[in-house]
Amino acid sequence: MRTLSNLLAVPLLLVLLLGCCHASGSTNETAARQWFEQFNLDLAVQRNLAVEAGWNYAVNITDENSRKRNFTDKNLTRLFSKSDDIGTSVANATMQELYSSVRTRLATFYNTAKVKDPRSGDMVPLEPNIVAAMADPDVPQSVKRDFWVGWRDESGKKMKNDYEEFVHLGNAMIREAGYANLAEYWQSWYEPTSDFEQTMETLWTEFKPYYSLLHAYVRSKLRPHFGSEIFPLTNHLPAHILGNMWAQSWANVDHLTMPYPESWTVDITKEMLRKGWNSTTMFRVSEEFFASLGLGNMTDTFWAKTVMDRLPNVEMNCHASAWDFYTNEGDFRVKQCTSVTLPYLATTHHEMGHIQYFMQYEKQPVPFRDGANPGFHEAVGDTIELAVMTPEHLVKIGLLNSTIDSNEYYVNYMFLMALKKLAFIPFGYLIDKWRWSVFKGEVTPQQYNSAWWKLRCDLQGISSPVPRSEDDFDPGAKYHVPGNTPYIRYFVSHFLQFQFYEALCNKSGHTGPLYKCDFYQSKEAGDALKKMLAAGSSKHWEDTLEELTGTREVSAAPLIRYFRPLFDFLTEANKNSSEPLTWSSECPGDDWYTSTAAPPVTTAPPPQTTTSGSSGRLAGATWLQLSMAALLGALLSTLLTR
Repeated sequence: MRTLSNLLAVPLLLVLLLGCCHASGSTNETAARQWFEQFNLDLAVQRNLAVEAGWNYAVNITDENSRKRNFTDKNLTRLFSKSDDIGTSVANATMQELYSSVRTRLATFYNTAKVKDPRSGDMVPLEPNIVAAMADPDVPQSVKRDFWVGWRDESGKKMKNDYEEFVHLGNAMIREAGYANLAEYWQSWYEPTSDFEQTMETLWTEFKPYYSLLHAYVRSKLRPHFGSEIFPLTNHLPAHILGNMWAQSWANVDHLTMPYPESWTVDITKEMLRKGWNSTTMFRVSEEFFASLGLGNMTDTFWAKTVMDRLPNVEMNCHASAWDFYTNEGDFRVKQCTSVTLPYLATTHHEMGHIQYFMQYEKQPVPFRDGANPGFHEAVGDTIELAVMTPEHLVKIGLLNSTIDSNEYYVNYMFLMALKKLAFIPFGYLIDKWRWSVFKGEVTPQQYNSAWWKLRCDLQGISSPVPRSEDDFDPGAKYHVPGNTPYIRYFVSHFLQFQFYEALCNKSGHTGPLYKCDFYQSKEAGDALKKMLAAGSSKHWEDTLEELTGTREVSAAPLIRYFRPLFDFLTEANKNSSEPLTWSSECPGDDWYTSTAAPPVTTAPPPQTTTSGSSGRLAGATWLQLSMAALLGALLSTLLTR
């Protein structure tokens, strides 16, 4: 069990130790030792008081002694509880070294993997080469299939034994912190008041019928394009044809699936360039959005130290990210290699959402400087993105002359949002659902890959393009698995963002369809958002959620209301299709793969930039005309960086 002495260890205070010695750029061991000696004395005093109170209650159980052994300040109790959580760091040095070593090996397998390009024979990395090839509609599906297989061979397949060791060590270490396994530990971050896994399953069950509508419709459009021979009789979508290595976003097949391809609008990216926008313009426009809500401008340090563009002559990680430096002096930064495009405008607003969260809870104690739960931080940025990407908002900031008030226009708009957001949801669920089973021992190492594909086929309705076996380790082909990064937060955030969005729209006085709401310049919405952000994790997330939305539960209802016109369209469209709404919970059998064995891939010439039907696009019109170009089409290249 977790003891009172553990509670009072306050390991998070070591953060202050690091801060005291790092503030001046020093790692002076003498200063560090002096700090710890004083901390040790103070800790001994506090532990003595706690143990005395506990002893007195144990030998004389009275209400008075009960009160003395507990903090009357619930906020203080919460501070100590959060400070106590150091996870696997509680284990001894030998286990720490072994754990660090295996994690390094896992990361190295992933980060150094390269795959032979079947067209050129060159060895190429995942980014940018393979990602671009999977997204390119002109690359043949057979080449994408080879990339799909090659990436899994060169990443996941090589790390299976190490992952087994990682699970063994991680579970052993976390048991020393009082948890049964890593699954229980990860779930504890949500402070569940009921069975967390059942809560997630209920949420998925509520949403699945709507995902099925999208799945069947997309299948009905892709089957005639790619040919029925690559579609299994189980009605799964082949994993390699959806424009994404993990089929977690379907944004790159929008040109093949658009409900009303004849609808057209201007190129927003081109408009940004025509008006002379640069990265600073994009960040200033985002700042103005938050300022219009009353949340305040970015700090001087932000503008001085944020990296908006790729730095010259250095190796740089360009993954967009937001940083809190814990100085209590407004040092918050974004690192981003910005391109002047509509997708990057959305990304900029998303990252600035994180910065606003940092700013608003800066005055909280360090243990409370975090999202109310792990899904909140991601949901805040995505909530802002929902407002920013509305045609109505793009008109307000001068990037669109006017909206087109037609059902077809907005069905297309919602469909493009669905390819990005709704298609992701089952994938966001299944990664940790698989890991929980692994951590709890319900799935053994001999079942790793079959259990993974059971979930992908059952939940996501996706099947592999070639047979898979236990010689493979396909979970390891997704960064977050070897990276030991919990993933359920993205599943949670995809529902929370619509709850936040609907609540802020209501605060702003918006009337009309939810998908048209832009709460820009609403002080009422801003006040509500600011209050939620400022709380950080100082309260249970259910209390924070209730204050903003009126409910204590994560719910799919606002998401369903947002997409209702699209769901109505998909329902009618599917009635006119021969595609069933369901797919088998079981993956295709080996006999299907044997009977439809794909021919070997030959080296193909570089893709041609044509507009003919053979290019993989619809014949008889330009791509710009068929995809609603910038406002809608460009929106979808803002893929989930998950």
